[in-house]
Amino acid sequence: MIRLRTVLAGTACCLLLAACDIPTDVPIIETRWIIPVEETTLGVDELLPSGITVSGSNFDVSIDPFSTSETLNTLCEGCSILNGLTVPAPAFADSFDVTENLPADVSAATIASGSVQIVIQNGFSFDPIAGGGTFTVTLRAGEGGAQLGQIVIDGTSETMGAGSTLTRTLTIGASSIGTTFFASVNVVSPGGQTATIDTNDEITVTATTTSLLVSSATVNVQSQSVSFAAVQLDVGDIGSEITDRLVSGAVILDVTNPFGVSVTGSIVLGPTTKTFSISASATSEVTISYTGDELRSFLGQDNVTFSGSGTASGGSVTVSPGQEMVIDASVDLTLTIGG
Repeated sequence: MIRLRTVLAGTACCLLLAACDIPTDVPIIETRWIIPVEETTLGVDELLPSGITVSGSNFDVSIDPFSTSETLNTLCEGCSILNGLTVPAPAFADSFDVTENLPADVSAATIASGSVQIVIQNGFSFDPIAGGGTFTVTLRAGEGGAQLGQIVIDGTSETMGAGSTLTRTLTIGASSIGTTFFASVNVVSPGGQTATIDTNDEITVTATTTSLLVSSATVNVQSQSVSFAAVQLDVGDIGSEITDRLVSGAVILDVTNPFGVSVTGSIVLGPTTKTFSISASATSEVTISYTGDELRSFLGQDNVTFSGSGTASGGSVTVSPGQEMVIDASVDLTLTIGG
């Protein structure tokens, strides 16, 4: 949400001074009065898609838990002929995998740190790593991508008993990722344990991201709704000696835009509603025109509010925490003097 604090300058000539005398015995002329308005900002949080929020100096990215499972029949080719028998389990080695995407409209991220809870449920009737086997879970930045983290359960010092559940934490260091996490599970089983073989038994691995902080993210900003909060303007002290002489005016927005997105929408100033369009340029100026009657509808009035909303567009842009669009606003008035 744009946080807007608007204050009329107390030193804007004598525009706000009730005691200011405007001569009426001179030829009618038009003059401009410019009232500066304090800056407003549009924070990067307005552009973030669902599932990514600002957390201090990083973004906090939310990933749904993802899981994968495989049957003994698939992992152990030699087990099919032993189904239902109580015999020593054959040795086998195989792997299975699963992918999970970053939140929608996030196409890349620079990871600062992260951690993933790995829960392994051994549905087999025997310990597959007993006798020196291994059970390895590896997380990568997409299939074939860089390794983000890994856990290894070694049968020489650990066990995965029949029907047991193991929980481990996989730590992610500083790295980069595209749209997808790729988790692979590799099982190396020496075999030899006597058990009743059921080839429908499964091993299931569930990964839950407990923390994923990124220092920057590439997001798709297309028809993203943005808004700025209603604030009250202190314009009630502007007297009729000013408002009666208003001819026309404008609100001028000087914009510094680090995002490379455009914003179109409308502003509501008192009872008036006007459209605006901010370009994707790094700097720009926007002028929103008002007639004298429109200006009189809020200048000199109490409890006048300023609010607005719009739509941001810009395709794929890379953003970082702390970035903001800065808007310096001013009110430009044309008055008649004399007559």
